[in-house]
Amino acid sequence: MNKRYRHIRLKEQISIKKIYSFHYNELNKDYVYLGEQHNFWEFLYVDKGEVEITTDFSTFHLKQGDMVFYTPNEFHSLRCNRKTPPNIFIVSFDCQSLAMRFFSHKMLRLGNDERQLLSQLIEEGNKLFVMPVVGPHAHPLPLKPKHPLTRKEKPDFGTEQMIKIYLEALLIRLIRNNREQTPKPKLSSITKEKGDRELVRRIVDYLEAHLPDHPSLDRLCSEFALSKTQLRTVFREHTGCGITEYVGRLRIERAKQHIREETSNVTEIAEQLGFSSIHYFSRQFKKATGMAPSEYLKTMKAQM
Repeated sequence: MNKRYRHIRLKEQISIKKIYSFHYNELNKDYVYLGEQHNFWEFLYVDKGEVEITTDFSTFHLKQGDMVFYTPNEFHSLRCNRKTPPNIFIVSFDCQSLAMRFFSHKMLRLGNDERQLLSQLIEEGNKLFVMPVVGPHAHPLPLKPKHPLTRKEKPDFGTEQMIKIYLEALLIRLIRNNREQTPKPKLSSITKEKGDRELVRRIVDYLEAHLPDHPSLDRLCSEFALSKTQLRTVFREHTGCGITEYVGRLRIERAKQHIREETSNVTEIAEQLGFSSIHYFSRQFKKATGMAPSEYLKTMKAQM
C-alpha cells in the first residue's frame, strides 16, 4: 500500500548553473585594463593591495578585503594605484535569480565567514580548473586567463558541485550580512561624481597657486567649506594620496620644471617653493627623483 508523505520542496533563491571565468591575477602596480562588458554577472575581490574600478555608474576604490559586483552588460575597467601591486580574484557566472538584484552596482567588504567561503571556493577551483595564474603586467592586456576555462582530466569527486555550493553560499551570506545594515554611500551618482571631480580640480588649482605658502588643512577647509574628514576623503578618492603627499609631489615637479628652464639657481628655486633650506630641498629632491638637483640638470642637458 502506497502512502503519501507530506514534503516541502526546497526553494533556491540563488542558483548558479554556469561559470564563465575563474581566475586569480597578480598585477603590476602600473597595470591598466581599458575595460569590457558582457551579458553575465561578475565579481572582483582584492586579495592584496588596492585597485580603482570604473563602471557605467561610479568609481570604486577597493582595498584588501573588498569585493565589487558588475551586473550583466555593465561596462567596467580597472586601474592600479602605481604604488602597490595588487592580487585580485575574479569569477564571472550566469545567475537568473531575482535575489541577484541586491548586488547591482555594489561594493562590499567581506567578513571572516565570507573570506573563509571564498578560500574554500578557490581551493575547489584549483582542483577542477586548469588555471594558469596571470603574472604581473604593466601594459593594458586583457584581464583574462591565458586559456579558456578548462576542466582538469581527473578532478576530485563532487568538485563542480562544491564550487556551486560555495559560490551560492558566499552570495547568500553577503546578502544576509549586508541587507539589514544601513547602506553606506559607497557609490556616487554620476552628478555627485562629477561634482567631486570638479571640487578636487579646484583644490589642486588652489594648491598649485599657493605652493610657497604651505596652505594648512584648516585653511583649505575654510576656503572650500569642508570638514577635515570630507576634505581628506574626497581628495584621496580622486588622487590616490593625501594632501601633504600631493603637495610634496607638486613642489618637486615645479622644481624640476624650474631646473629644466634654467631661469633660477637651486637656492632661488628652494626659496620660491617655500623649502626651509637648500639642504632640505636637496634631500627631498633626491628622495623623490633619485638624484641631486645638479645631477638632474646634467641629465637633462645630456638628453638635449
